[in-house]
Amino acid sequence: MRKPKMKRILTAVLASALMVSTAALFAGCGSTTDTGAGGGASTSALSGKLTLNGSTSMATVCQALGEVFHEQNPGVTVEKSGTGSGDAPQAVLAGTALIGDLSRELKDSEDPSQFEVVQIATDGIAIAVHKDNPVSDLTQEQIARIFTGEITNWSEVGGQDQAITVLGREASSGTRDGFESIFDIEGDAQYAAELTSTGEVLNRVASDTAAVGYISLASVSPSIKAVNVDGVAATDANILNGTYKVSRPFIQIYKKGSDSELVQAWFAFVKSDAGRQVIEDVGLIPAE
Repeated sequence: MRKPKMKRILTAVLASALMVSTAALFAGCGSTTDTGAGGGASTSALSGKLTLNGSTSMATVCQALGEVFHEQNPGVTVEKSGTGSGDAPQAVLAGTALIGDLSRELKDSEDPSQFEVVQIATDGIAIAVHKDNPVSDLTQEQIARIFTGEITNWSEVGGQDQAITVLGREASSGTRDGFESIFDIEGDAQYAAELTSTGEVLNRVASDTAAVGYISLASVSPSIKAVNVDGVAATDANILNGTYKVSRPFIQIYKKGSDSELVQAWFAFVKSDAGRQVIEDVGLIPAE
């Protein structure tokens, strides 16, 4: 019997080729920018295209941040592509994105020394089941055994006599990497389907009474149910107080040594009061 090794990750819907633009491509560029921590204006106007690529789980927060950033900087277009956390380092190094989005830590194999790393938020990972599933609480051990195929029927964990449909994300997903790492099941998970976005997992769980999957806590909707883990509800408050253990960082990376004015302005905004409010409004915990 596998016992999951819980690891708290605290250092901080969509197709596989999501493209989100937060402003028209031909926005004007004549106004004074406003990126200070308290909303104060800067001394020069910004213009250009700020490109982000990586985690699909971060699409909602990146779009929301991008919309407000554009309001403060009308000459800047923000474009967010979502092809998975694993693509973020490659995109930054290749120059196809100025900023990479990862819903996990950088791996040693991704050569962290080449990047500046900024945690923008902490996100919980919710264990999602159909809203009519009578199972409302699972232990850490039960979750690990379900996803490794040792528990195959909902009746084994207090549910109906129904075979469990285990859903996961594709190999490059930061959500998958974070989930499997937290439960110590890397390489052992057994999926009925590997899906390419948070939205696909949501839709499949919402339409299949036997399904279970994992999604960003910020993406939980009334169409599904997030089960308690060891009796603890998946909430921001419980992540902050340390009782809900299934969480991971949302980080952004850019090329070390970059002097891009757009990149520096972006992170000044993200860390400002206005940026932190946007992060809270989409259901995440802003990084300190």
